[in-house]
Amino acid sequence: MKVDIRDLGLRFVFGGLAVAACYVVLQLVPSKSFAGIFAAFPAVMAAAVVMAGHFGNSEQAADIALGASAGMLGCTICVFTATFCMEHLGKWGLSLGIALVVWFFSSYAAVMLMQGLLEKRKKQRNSRGKAL
Repeated sequence: MKVDIRDLGLRFVFGGLAVAACYVVLQLVPSKSFAGIFAAFPAVMAAAVVMAGHFGNSEQAADIALGASAGMLGCTICVFTATFCMEHLGKWGLSLGIALVVWFFSSYAAVMLMQGLLEKRKKQRNSRGKAL
């Protein structure tokens, strides 16, 4: 795999600016629970989709977005796991470690499920098109 320094630099700038903007919002919004929404801002996803679309094509950007959707589902499960573990284990570091492992496996399961459903739907469309 060839690394494009320009691509990498643009991703760094876009992602970094988004993270910095979210940090500013976190500091300015008085309600930290509401401000926490911005801690989950999909900066990496946005930068990845923009770059895939710009340097590749819409199909590549859609693939990135599909993977990001699975990762975000995994993130939801990760947060619930972290909260549960912190409340019951009382050790934030261990809880975070467990939650990150859960994030990876739940995200992987979600992307495999989503891809399977999309393939099934595509086959159904193709079989309907041939029947007409």
